Amino acid sequence: MPSLRSYRDFRLLWTGSAMSVMAERCSGMAFTLLVLWHTGSKSAAGLVGFAGLLPALVVQLPAGVLVDRMNRRRVMMTCVLVRMAAVATVAASLLGDRVWVWHIALVAFIQSSMTVFYQLSERAMVRGVVPPRQLGAAMATNEARSRGVNFIGHPTSGAMFGLSAWVPFMSSVTLYLFSLITLVRLRGENEPPRRPNKRRKIREDISVGLRWVWNRAYFRTALLIIAGSNLVFQGLILTVAVVIREDGGAAGTIGLIMAAGGMGGLCGALTGGWLNKRLAMRHMMILAHAAWAVVMPAAVFFRQPVALGVLFFITSHIGATVTVSGMSYQVRITPNNMQGRVGSVVMLLVSGASSLGALGTGYLLEAVGSRHTLMVVSGVMVVLALVAAVVFSRPGAAREDRQDNNEPPEAVHTPVPPAATDSPVVPEMPEPASVADGATADPLTTLEARRTDG
Repeated sequence: MPSLRSYRDFRLLWTGSAMSVMAERCSGMAFTLLVLWHTGSKSAAGLVGFAGLLPALVVQLPAGVLVDRMNRRRVMMTCVLVRMAAVATVAASLLGDRVWVWHIALVAFIQSSMTVFYQLSERAMVRGVVPPRQLGAAMATNEARSRGVNFIGHPTSGAMFGLSAWVPFMSSVTLYLFSLITLVRLRGENEPPRRPNKRRKIREDISVGLRWVWNRAYFRTALLIIAGSNLVFQGLILTVAVVIREDGGAAGTIGLIMAAGGMGGLCGALTGGWLNKRLAMRHMMILAHAAWAVVMPAAVFFRQPVALGVLFFITSHIGATVTVSGMSYQVRITPNNMQGRVGSVVMLLVSGASSLGALGTGYLLEAVGSRHTLMVVSGVMVVLALVAAVVFSRPGAAREDRQDNNEPPEAVHTPVPPAATDSPVVPEMPEPASVADGATADPLTTLEARRTDG
């Protein structure tokens, strides 16, 4: 197969998204630093942080519906424009030596809301710019991009903020501008699949996406187990921070441990495409949770920063490979006209689990202390590993996994081959079939018409 770099639209999509993610990281951390340094109020900093996390819970499902109703390339460009304008207002207020907490919280909410739309649109676009056989490699490359930006984005933001408060925000504006220029050149898909003339309410489309996920027992079970493991990891992160503080460690030590996790995630993303070609998702789920169940209890006995850094490297490495496998599977089996809705359900479960994990762990730490909390989260991971082993080793799971991984026929959008990237010829689109929910089926996959009992 040709290299992913040989596909013009994938290069543009990857580059534009990389600059967009970096822009968000630069301004995202700077919001908290700005409030702390200019007001000294921890509660105000918490309010801004809450405003930045809230869209992950309240915007996901409506965003999925709108992404399926609109041209995804235009949605991405609109998101970049809105974020660029919002962040620019912060830079302008700082140049005028004025800071308002309500303004910072509002911009953080707007930026995070637009990021939800952008991420759902980008994930749906990937299938239209690479061949089906290279979908896993494309997802792995995107995950490596995100992990790499996470690794360097926050330290870079802090360093720029040290130069002057307005520098990270102006840098974000510049990165958003370059991202917009890149997306303008992107061809990608032409329009989303045709929809019936009858306009449905947003809540009805949300219900369709929820039912689609719920009616697929194999996918639904994998998603719930992953959500459970995310809940555990949020608890682990908070508990480790408490452990370092209890042992008299510096705040910078926590940052180094998180950096070790970021490096592990980057390495896992780089190898995730290779593993995705060789292991079915059910095998990945069993092995990953078994490995987590073996490694995580080490945090109960080894509280040294180096040991915790190694622990985070290993767990994040495994987590990135699972993310690549799960994203590839979801994008591959979901009809094109439902990518946004299904993706929003997935992200809602993941984000909701993360929020609940942090909230529940805080109360648990107050009640039983850090050591016993580590024992509890380790025990939960052991239970999840046993559930994964039982559920994904049964014959029904193997059968459904094989059926879902059958190569779908080429249709809707065939990426332009590397040798003809400048050719204006567009592949002929077959007539979409109808499906039960009143939308049009995606000709890329005919397996959506079937129903299995898992």
